[in-house]
Amino acid sequence: YVGALDHLLDPFMKDVDDATCLKLTKMFLLHMDRTILDSFSHGNIGPDCTKAGRIILQATAELQDAVPNLTMKYDEDITPDDFAILGIETALKSAKPSFANHKMFKSELGEDYVIASCYNGLKYGGGSYTLCRLILGNIAKRAKNIEDFKENVLPYVLDIQARYMDERIRFEVEESGFFENNFLAKEGFISRDKFTAMYGLVGLADAVNILLEKEGRTGLRFGHSKEADDLGVEIMEIINDFNNNHYNKYCEATGGHFLLHAQVGLASDQNVTPGTRIPIGEEPEELIDHLKVLSRFHKYFPSGTGDIFPIDMTVHKNHEYLLDIIKGAFQDDLRYLSFYASDSDVIRITGYLVKK
Repeated sequence: YVGALDHLLDPFMKDVDDATCLKLTKMFLLHMDRTILDSFSHGNIGPDCTKAGRIILQATAELQDAVPNLTMKYDEDITPDDFAILGIETALKSAKPSFANHKMFKSELGEDYVIASCYNGLKYGGGSYTLCRLILGNIAKRAKNIEDFKENVLPYVLDIQARYMDERIRFEVEESGFFENNFLAKEGFISRDKFTAMYGLVGLADAVNILLEKEGRTGLRFGHSKEADDLGVEIMEIINDFNNNHYNKYCEATGGHFLLHAQVGLASDQNVTPGTRIPIGEEPEELIDHLKVLSRFHKYFPSGTGDIFPIDMTVHKNHEYLLDIIKGAFQDDLRYLSFYASDSDVIRITGYLVKK
């Protein structure tokens, strides 16, 4: 996390003309792109509109560099439409910023939340001890049927992952010496009591489809059937309930509980659907239908979930259309949305950006 870049830079722009601000901001962002070696470098802007925020968006659109990634915290009651549309114009040129549902994140994590790494909601000055993940499709393969999955196989794996994470966290806090010796902690950039851990999962769609096939209901697919989507919600409720009843004393930032995280995947994954997404190539034709499915699942993941929508070139002429999508989606409990244009030189791969 490289900071709330607009709030950091705005005080220095008060008495500087726009052309100079733009030149210096472009140099600053170019320096970051050339010196930060990790694509999981993330800055935030918004939800309020500032001179620095506008300059950063203009510079980002002109540079079209992959680093740093950028998220606009968006709140319809705070963020002016013209500032949001400037964000959309920038996203269609450079695949960033993404848009975070500010009201939703703030209600769960407090005012001092940030979006870091790929799209992770975490406490400012804190972080995540670890991220482990359930590969739900593989878990479903081990079950005899839906009942066996819900009653036996899934609870067994949930418990193992939680205890594994507990031990990793215990080692980090009690034995590793990280918080006593790392410069980030010693110099006050991070504080252990603001840490939590990310209880991740991938392949909800895979699990639903596999379980329905085991029951002989092969015509039902996640994202295209209410029965399939309902099963996905049932699975998420089991996972969420387990997490809410599991306690880890070192996750003080989140009341002693892990945060659920819809993980995008690893380079080595094959035939694993990210998080709770509809499998690639099976998305509903109508964007509204796609968003309606997603709105049932984003609420479970305070530490991050997101969906990526390549936007056809014709939308370049109608930015208000995309703003309406963002407004409606966030009113319907979607958490995080990313857009990029089909002809952009910067493309989004899972949670990070690369140049074509």
